[in-house]
Amino acid sequence: MAYWRLFIDSNTREHTSLSIAPVTKIQRPSKTQRIDTIVESARSIFCSHGFEKGSIEDIAKDAGIAEGTIYRYFDSKRGLLNEVLSRHYSIFFDDIEQTLLSIEGPRNRLRYLIRRTLIIISEDRKMCGLRTLYARELDDKRPSLSHDQNRRMAGLMTNEIKVGMEEGLFRPDTSPSIACYMIGGALELTEYSYMRTGKPIDIDKVTDSIWQIIRGGIESRETTIEPLARLIERLEHVTDRLDPI
Repeated sequence: MAYWRLFIDSNTREHTSLSIAPVTKIQRPSKTQRIDTIVESARSIFCSHGFEKGSIEDIAKDAGIAEGTIYRYFDSKRGLLNEVLSRHYSIFFDDIEQTLLSIEGPRNRLRYLIRRTLIIISEDRKMCGLRTLYARELDDKRPSLSHDQNRRMAGLMTNEIKVGMEEGLFRPDTSPSIACYMIGGALELTEYSYMRTGKPIDIDKVTDSIWQIIRGGIESRETTIEPLARLIERLEHVTDRLDPI
């Protein structure tokens, strides 16, 4: 909108109008945009300073806002950490669940879940530290975010084991919950070792090791014998083509 300044010539009483540049209205960030900025700054500060040392003041400076603005949306630093981790897990599981739709067979999907978890552990050691050190202490009065996400992952693994049992790929006497505990324990120990030593995780090697142990315990004997039978059959075809001695 253009504004006009009016000048009155005292001698002629004639009105002369001069136009000036239109005033641009400053677009203020929306509530969603502000929250996104705060959460991203909190993630950056928590990862670089640690949860205990990272302050609301540091987060506000990084986000370019006043400290009071943060408290308009989050009642505490722990509440802010909860949101950081919640978004982290949401992206993680959205990606996993989408990818599972394109993988055939419960064995392949179960192995993928093991491998994908190892990848997320090794991708960002500082974020991994936030999960392992603080996620379980967010609120003593209700189940922690970490516990909820562990149950979600266990649910995905349990489902694949049950499908494998229904299809005769896994033993009918398999306990899906115990199998999940074994996988979860192996992954948790791997994560702890990575946090303690900082030694890079050999994704393929660790995935194969965990998978072979789990597979040996739950896979149906018929499914392990069948490949051997096919191998013997192929060998027989080869020997039939050989010239007799």
